[in-house]
Amino acid sequence: MKKSFSLIAALFAVPALAGESIPQERFVIDVGGGFATYSSLTVLGGSLEDFDYCNNGKCDVPDEVDFETNYAVASIGARYIFTPHIEAGLAASYEYYSSYESVCEGPDHEMYCKAGDFLDHHLLHIAVEGKFNWFTLFDHFRPYSRIGVGALLEFDSGLESVGLPSVQLTPVGLEFLFPYVSVYAELGAGYRGFMSGGIAFRI
Repeated sequence: MKKSFSLIAALFAVPALAGESIPQERFVIDVGGGFATYSSLTVLGGSLEDFDYCNNGKCDVPDEVDFETNYAVASIGARYIFTPHIEAGLAASYEYYSSYESVCEGPDHEMYCKAGDFLDHHLLHIAVEGKFNWFTLFDHFRPYSRIGVGALLEFDSGLESVGLPSVQLTPVGLEFLFPYVSVYAELGAGYRGFMSGGIAFRI
């Protein structure tokens, strides 16, 4: 009887010890990229602040009406895993867009503007970010949401401006889980862009 009891106890103890030997994942580092629209139209606000101003008769074309612009974004994030559902940490994102300078002539009430030089714009976003994992399906599929807030720095020929806040709102994302690595895709608005995706490493 004692031998049977000992055998049963050993059978229950082996999985428990094996579970304890598996390292607990505490941090996530993600690297990704996607498509942005000048910080997603300032998080779907519909109108954009013109960071560049008129000076000596020259004005930059408002970015929201310049349909020839190109947008791209790259991002990196590092988060601590507080629970299986909650992660929080820091994120940085680089955003590029292009536009044309508008050269304006004449008095204010009769001003005539025409397309001028091609302009490059470089935006750097630094933010505090949180991620909520809704659930995990079949150990491989995880829907989630993301929110972040921080600061924006614009560089053209140099540091042009610093703006607050820089925001990311991601109502829906999907993560495909593998051991210690996952790939993700999401839809949102803000410094990570409208559509973005990448790879995450859990350590």
